[in-house]
Amino acid sequence: MGHDPGRAQSTAAPYAVALLASTVALALTFLVWPRLETTPSPLFFAAVVVSSCYGGVRPALLATALAALATCYFFVPPVHSLAIESFDDALRVGMFVLVAVLTGSLSAARRRAEAERGQQAVVAEVGRLALAGGELSGLMHQAATHVARTLGIEYAAVWELPGDGRAASLRAAVCCRGGMVEDVTLDPDVLSDASLLIDDGANLPARNGVTLVKVIIRGPEGALGVVSAHATRPRRLASHDGHFLQAIAHVLGEAITRKRAEEQRAALLARERAARAHAEAASRAKEDLLATVSHELRAPLAQLVTWSRLLRRGKVDETALEAIDRSTRTLERLAGDLLDVARITAGKLSLAIRPLVLGGTVSGALDALRVAAEAKGIALEEDLGAEPLQVLADPTRLQQVVWNLVGNAVKFTPLGGRVLVRLRRVHGRARLTITDTGRGISAAFLPHVFEPFRQAGGTQQGLGLGLAIVRELVELHGGTVCAESAGEGRGARFTVILPLAPAATEALGGGSMTACAS
Repeated sequence: MGHDPGRAQSTAAPYAVALLASTVALALTFLVWPRLETTPSPLFFAAVVVSSCYGGVRPALLATALAALATCYFFVPPVHSLAIESFDDALRVGMFVLVAVLTGSLSAARRRAEAERGQQAVVAEVGRLALAGGELSGLMHQAATHVARTLGIEYAAVWELPGDGRAASLRAAVCCRGGMVEDVTLDPDVLSDASLLIDDGANLPARNGVTLVKVIIRGPEGALGVVSAHATRPRRLASHDGHFLQAIAHVLGEAITRKRAEEQRAALLARERAARAHAEAASRAKEDLLATVSHELRAPLAQLVTWSRLLRRGKVDETALEAIDRSTRTLERLAGDLLDVARITAGKLSLAIRPLVLGGTVSGALDALRVAAEAKGIALEEDLGAEPLQVLADPTRLQQVVWNLVGNAVKFTPLGGRVLVRLRRVHGRARLTITDTGRGISAAFLPHVFEPFRQAGGTQQGLGLGLAIVRELVELHGGTVCAESAGEGRGARFTVILPLAPAATEALGGGSMTACAS
């Protein structure tokens, strides 16, 4: 499970060790040969064992071959020749080669078994971490760390494929040198230089000269990511190393699949909760609408009923006629607002578009509101500028926008207050602002001010449809509307931006004289 020093060497290092061990064994044999006089020297067995432990079977076979050649050349008569004249000497050399090969093979098998056992322990540890249900990023970091340490390589990384065709994103990368592990950042371009790609069911023979290995992380629906192992120099990759990397990739694949399933389940639950909340809000809005409509209709209807009974008795005077007219206008306004909202919702609100001078339309709308403003002692001021600003608009609907905005300002501005209406050209567009010194809008309610049936503080002054209709009408004219307030008791400002005539033609479909809600 820990770091294997032998793996950190290049592919040539094990053979260099075999050569060095055989050379040392030969030198030591020359020193003890006069006293030893056995053919071949037992010291060559040590060279074979060292080579096998360090590099496996192939370096052990090299050490065996070098030992056999050195024995035949230096110690078996005739010396300085590879020929063997004595059958006994040939038998001893042959037995040495056989035992050396068996020793090297057993030692390599033991070394491989220990490596596999360590790798299995690492896979089990990564699996335990995956089942613990921690953060996926932490699991990927642990997997990369274990891969680097277990294989004795410098770099290991885990990449995740988003599943939408985008490039792999780096989730964890570590550098392992001198027993120290630190996080690093790798560029996705390194994946294009892989010298070995391992996928499910791939045949995994041992490979030399490997510098980068990519192992595909797969799930039920395809590739989920990549585990990559990077070496600064060519390495030898044994078959069990490839199986180890596949096992790590399999554990990560299960973890990623489970995590994505959990995220999808959480998203479904969130959507279900949002839908339920929306349905509950719609139900409450319906109840609020019925309560508001009944409240708003009750007063004018009660007056109509009362005065109609007096009419039947012949008690008619100017006060009765004014009350009936006032109640009728209130009912007409309420019905008009409800019909407008219904048409907007159904996409059937039509505009009779024509060129007009915006200042004249605004001024005409203000004239109709001055009586109400004067009755409350409110100063209704206008600053429409000297420049005639022409727009493409429905004059009736544009007047409705001004009536609703200025009417709201007058309604919520106390006695002695002030309402200023200003019109200017700004950045090639017409900007209409209505500023009042009224009760203002709270920060909590400001984002909802244009929503239908919403009124600040739960007040029951109208249906709460005026500003919602304003927004829809302004947007149908290709413009925007916004509300600003410094807070309750500090007034409010509404700003309408409309395109001027040339730009308005494009906004409304290249000069079309009608526009409908959509």
